[in-house]
Amino acid sequence: MKEVTAAIIRNNDKILICQRASDDECAMLWEFPGGKREQGETLEECIVREIREELELDIRLLGVFAKSIYRHNDKEIHFTVYNAELSGGNLKLNVHNEAKWVTVDDMGNYEFMPADIEFVEKLIKEG
Repeated sequence: MKEVTAAIIRNNDKILICQRASDDECAMLWEFPGGKREQGETLEECIVREIREELELDIRLLGVFAKSIYRHNDKEIHFTVYNAELSGGNLKLNVHNEAKWVTVDDMGNYEFMPADIEFVEKLIKEG
């Protein structure tokens, strides 16, 4: 079982979404940033580290937004998605092709990774 974290990072009524690199699995699809939990690390430590490594941003966690189990090619991935707010840093793309701050209403204009679609739908439903 793989454990993955992601963050719905809010700043001024917008949410940060990132486009995967062209040479990545699921190339050019959009996602909420995050990554895999390393051994000995809590889920909270994982998401804070991943955002710092991938985007050079600091976030403050505001609780769990959703949990999900995603199945793909006989793999089971446990997702924990956190609500977060931007607390510092300057955005730098270290692994992604692009990043955008978008409103919830604009999310339907982007093609998200299959594992993230249910989180997009939940955001839209909650308004």
